[in-house]
Amino acid sequence: MPEKKLLLITFDYELFLGEQSGTVEKCLIEPTDRLLDSLGKYGFKAVFFIDTVYLFRLNEAATTYSSAKDDLEAITKQLVKVVESGHEIHPHIHPHWIDAVYHPESNQWSLKQKRYYSFASIPEMQRTELFERSVKLIRSVLDSAKQNQSVDSYRAGGWSIQPFQNFRPLFTRFHISNEWSVIPGKYQISDAHRFDFREAPVTEPVYRFSDDPCRKDENGPFREWTISSLKMNRFEKWIDFKISGLLQRLGKRPAYKGTGVNSVIREEGDKYCPGPGKRVVASFEGLNPFTLRKYISSIRYADYFQFISHPKLITPYEFGMVDKFFRILKKRFDVQTDFRKANPA
Repeated sequence: MPEKKLLLITFDYELFLGEQSGTVEKCLIEPTDRLLDSLGKYGFKAVFFIDTVYLFRLNEAATTYSSAKDDLEAITKQLVKVVESGHEIHPHIHPHWIDAVYHPESNQWSLKQKRYYSFASIPEMQRTELFERSVKLIRSVLDSAKQNQSVDSYRAGGWSIQPFQNFRPLFTRFHISNEWSVIPGKYQISDAHRFDFREAPVTEPVYRFSDDPCRKDENGPFREWTISSLKMNRFEKWIDFKISGLLQRLGKRPAYKGTGVNSVIREEGDKYCPGPGKRVVASFEGLNPFTLRKYISSIRYADYFQFISHPKLITPYEFGMVDKFFRILKKRFDVQTDFRKANPA
């Protein structure tokens, strides 16, 4: 009998968040359609966290510009398709879209301002408004798809779920019971990001909490679904670097379709990887034959594993690797990809 594994496949459905957002067609529609094909082929479910504030701004631009209106219609149609295909959608809030500037000549956005990157940086009344609108937006898509999925999950933009006191009353008010932002051991403080997960439980990937997503509380009203990672020693790090370089030279790693956030990092690190090796966040980005084997080995010895990926970042070569990865998983393990059918504490 194949070993049972809880494998959670999650995506942040968003454009690039720097000076050049990339286009909807190349960053969202095309890669997400390809993901839906692969997921459907193997019967896997996924959770998509939707960048809702971007959609609010896109809706504003759509009242004036036909290209923005076309983008909004394409995204709405695709999100209905995502839900109808059996996957879940939930809110993912990047408040710095508030300051984004739309460029109709390129049908792209620039997000140079970082003052509102963190949810904690915006006023309380605005936090409530954005959260409420985000939940309503997700529910409107579900209504269009005639699906009654609960909107009870959330992932923070930039993993910045702290301080949780800014989220707790909103989680309670809007019935959010599942949180998906924590990567145990990782921390970063910059002029954009702010998260510190050094004290998060590492031996229990799913746990309940109350006032702090890094502190387990068996009677807490919320459940944390932690993001997994892949650890490499110095030699493995070197191998991955060499393979990545080779793929770059062979043209398998095309240039990004947009630009990311250019932040000034003041402090960052990893409690569980202080030496010369590295521990990368489990993701389909950067997937190659070596990391694929490493992931399969890691999953073999773990009952739980969560991937976080971004459609905008997955290259054509990596899509091929994802399909191969799914095929191996389906063959070797009894894979459960629906978190609602799991039985955590």
